[in-house]
Amino acid sequence: MLQTLPIGSILVLLLRVSLGQAQVPIQANFDASQFQGTWYVVGMVSDDENFLNSKDDMKMPVVLVTPLANGDLDLKFGYSTPDGGCQKMGTTFTKGAVDGQFSNAAMAQTDIRVVSTDYNHFAVVYLETQKGGVRNVWLQLYARAPELFPEGAQKMQQLAPQLGLNPSQGALLPKSDQCAGAFS
Repeated sequence: MLQTLPIGSILVLLLRVSLGQAQVPIQANFDASQFQGTWYVVGMVSDDENFLNSKDDMKMPVVLVTPLANGDLDLKFGYSTPDGGCQKMGTTFTKGAVDGQFSNAAMAQTDIRVVSTDYNHFAVVYLETQKGGVRNVWLQLYARAPELFPEGAQKMQQLAPQLGLNPSQGALLPKSDQCAGAFS
């Protein structure tokens, strides 16, 4: 069967497979107990059409991360709403085969990785979604304070092109106090 494919088709197929399976690192010796606590999502980049259409209107979400005894992570998100409120949502990241790797079937997130973190200032989180046969990739920059942390931003900028993402697909999210005390 493979013999009947033109060489050009084989090359395109191999290129798509290699781009779609870029090596996404996972934080070495990931420690969920150090990762727990409050984080702010200060920046995102994705090829997801819904994100691209709404990124200019988004504000900085706040996330409370709690490790569970089985290795999963419980996450509570607070999103600013246009009416000045705070919408809360909870989800669980199910532990994968390696510490620092997770999935979330409820949100069609097939691969979630803590790519890099110093635990005290920043974390770069990779997410891959599969919805309706469409694969999308995301990088999110988390920070312990609602401001950009340069080392984290640099790590995210280095990884984005390897995943086929470019700066026009990203956004630094403006600070919002709407959800500041959502989980205290």
